[in-house]
Amino acid sequence: MDSLTVLEQEAGSNIKVYLVSGRLDESTFPLFKEQVLDVSHANSTVLNLSDLKYISSSGIRAIFELKNRLTQEGKRLVLTEAGEKVIQIFNLLGLWKPFAHFEKEEDAIAACLK
Repeated sequence: MDSLTVLEQEAGSNIKVYLVSGRLDESTFPLFKEQVLDVSHANSTVLNLSDLKYISSSGIRAIFELKNRLTQEGKRLVLTEAGEKVIQIFNLLGLWKPFAHFEKEEDAIAACLK
């Protein structure tokens, strides 16, 4: 079983950046939710998916839960640097378009500052 790592970084006083690495699936999405869902003090959250090797429907559900929660609170979720395989899974499910996404992390952060 591959694991999941979530590293948290600050990108300004109101932006949290999380580098998500490994696999986000049925066995690891509880860890993702535990580490990322408590973003109450940040106005924007950026998920850097550059090191995410695999995402299942459970992982996508966890990201959607985060997006919905932040949207209800008037906050933003932005995805960045997702690999081709991850994007293909989102697209296969028809779920890529609802997300703001950027090729580079600095572009995602800049969008959060606007």
